[in-house]
Amino acid sequence: MKHFLLSLFISTVSLSVSAEVTPAVIKIYDESEIEELLNAGVSIERRRGDIILCYLPYFDDEDIFVENNKGSKRRQIPNLSRHVSRQDFLKEHKNLEVILNRQPNRKKYNFNTPLLDKAVGYFEAFHIQEGKGLPSPFTGKGVVVGICDIGLDPLHPTFLDEEGKSRIKRITQYKEYDGLRIELEGEEAYKEWGTDDIEKYHATHVAGILAGSGAGTSYRGIAPDAEIVISLSNLTDFGLLMGVEDIIDYAREVGKPAVINLSMGNYVGPHDGSSLFSQYIDLCSDDAIIVLSSGNEGNRTNNISHTFSDDNKALQFRIGNRAWDQKVMYGMTDIWNSGDNPLTLTVCIYDDETHTIAYEYPPLTFTDWEEITYQWDPENPLLDGLTLNGFLKVTGGIDPENGRYEILILYNYESTRLIGSGWAKDMISFKLNGKKGDETDIFSDGTYTRLMGISGNPAPGSHLSISDLACGFKSISVGMYGDREDYPMTVFDSEGNNIGTEFISTGCDPLETVVHSSYGKLRDGRILPLTIAPGMPLMSSVSLHYLENNDDKDYFVAENGSLWKSCGGTSMSSPYVAGYIATWLEALPDLDYSDVMHMIAASNSHDIPEPDNPRNLNGYFNPLLALRHALDPDGIGNIRNPSALLAPSDHIEVFTTSGAKIYSGRLDGFEHSHKGIYIFRTPFGNMKKAL
Repeated sequence: MKHFLLSLFISTVSLSVSAEVTPAVIKIYDESEIEELLNAGVSIERRRGDIILCYLPYFDDEDIFVENNKGSKRRQIPNLSRHVSRQDFLKEHKNLEVILNRQPNRKKYNFNTPLLDKAVGYFEAFHIQEGKGLPSPFTGKGVVVGICDIGLDPLHPTFLDEEGKSRIKRITQYKEYDGLRIELEGEEAYKEWGTDDIEKYHATHVAGILAGSGAGTSYRGIAPDAEIVISLSNLTDFGLLMGVEDIIDYAREVGKPAVINLSMGNYVGPHDGSSLFSQYIDLCSDDAIIVLSSGNEGNRTNNISHTFSDDNKALQFRIGNRAWDQKVMYGMTDIWNSGDNPLTLTVCIYDDETHTIAYEYPPLTFTDWEEITYQWDPENPLLDGLTLNGFLKVTGGIDPENGRYEILILYNYESTRLIGSGWAKDMISFKLNGKKGDETDIFSDGTYTRLMGISGNPAPGSHLSISDLACGFKSISVGMYGDREDYPMTVFDSEGNNIGTEFISTGCDPLETVVHSSYGKLRDGRILPLTIAPGMPLMSSVSLHYLENNDDKDYFVAENGSLWKSCGGTSMSSPYVAGYIATWLEALPDLDYSDVMHMIAASNSHDIPEPDNPRNLNGYFNPLLALRHALDPDGIGNIRNPSALLAPSDHIEVFTTSGAKIYSGRLDGFEHSHKGIYIFRTPFGNMKKAL
């Protein structure tokens, strides 16, 4: 790797050997592959276990590349062929990769709105910062907090200390397709650099929730005395994971515990923790507590689950766009079987005026990750009058990480023949065939496209809307609930003068379930997210660079001139939880991910408006109760034999360590069939017991 000084204040920039590269996450299966990768021009940046983060040389000649395991692409290397990767699959349209890793950036929010100044009031969480009922106040001092995100204004007043110096200790930025890494430290470097993206403010908002000082306003973050480290990227798997490693590196340098927040979502994928991203996050969780948002698709039609009861009956469905007119289709759909039985897919042309299939292509049954491309040209239509223009690609095979059969579909096309008020007449639909007993899960990307039903077939829904990124076994997944009835927005006259404040109604009651909050019960029985916190939306810092370059007047100017914005989603609830975990680490620096998961599961509140809503099954986040119990010598985990203290008639609730409730009722009615560690919620508090 070449290293050179970009400017006086930017400490290090790395540039790959190739001017244009492909970032990748690769799993190796033999140590000898490392040398072969290096000889092929692959630049290995990080490695944990058998998974490497690397830059692959980019060539226009696709014959140079061979098929390999998912998440990679390699030059011609003998005996390393495995199967087509998502990176390879997306090569022609690199900008499509953001579909895998990003939640939509909405400019208008008509959802439920807790403000950060109000959100800390639920379950008396603010007592942690005040130290009420605790040995001392806890504000994240001595803890490193980090985010991997996009759209940062590092000099927002909420990130400055009383002397005007930045509390952000380090920033790294990745420009993945150029092979660039920028590292910055100090206010002068931040001032010269400015921002990573003038079109985004997400990182500014998330970091403010996590650890902003509030800059003299009531919009103080959760861990305002923590040390902040931020990594920015194009939000590829590679960029996010490199950022996680950067934050861990800093924490090691200063010898402090770390919590890292990823407010990102990806709605395609196996949803079983087997993706290379999830595996890598699990490995990193040994060095830092990692928190992820559950996603904002809890009320969308992005997934279908189906069990084939007859070998000959096909499941039929369509893909649709988020604009609801179906004219432009751009995105991904992912199909997973529960086992390794191949599935057969038939691509069809669907006439939405007659509600019939106008044309069927030959059925496809992949065995070794072949790729089929359907190309449409309105000048040479497949059918008379067909106006599709663009392509659809299909590939499939058995994923080596979980042994499940997958079909991956990528598309970018449009239909210009319209009906009614502007609805596309020509659509793409699919027929899916499996063996009797096969259980399949189908996911659309959720960012650009959704699934649509066909009469007589299962309707798409949101029952498995949880982000695939949040399905790892060692990370903390967070959903959201609503908070208050309105939020402030500054009103400007035609000349841009501040003429007052307007309060915008949210139509939300306190603690109300937010239907957009993603959730799901995974095939291994885990119920996610692990906890639910305020997030729809919170008031936090906004990037000045964004406001100066975008026509967005939906923000608030405080009396001291600082700028704030209401923004909602699980992107906001996850840094709220991460911030409180930082206060836990201040009190108990040796906590690891399993301790944190245990504290959350044992203290989540089920005394909530809709405890049986599938979005809320694990309960609402109760950080004060969790910390008090953890600091109490008679609290969680220290009483190993609850039955010695309890009467047979006492009411108990029993949970797994992942937070799944398995029993509620009398003590003498509880029976268990599997060995393990269980959490007992009893009249005497929460107790842990090995059964």
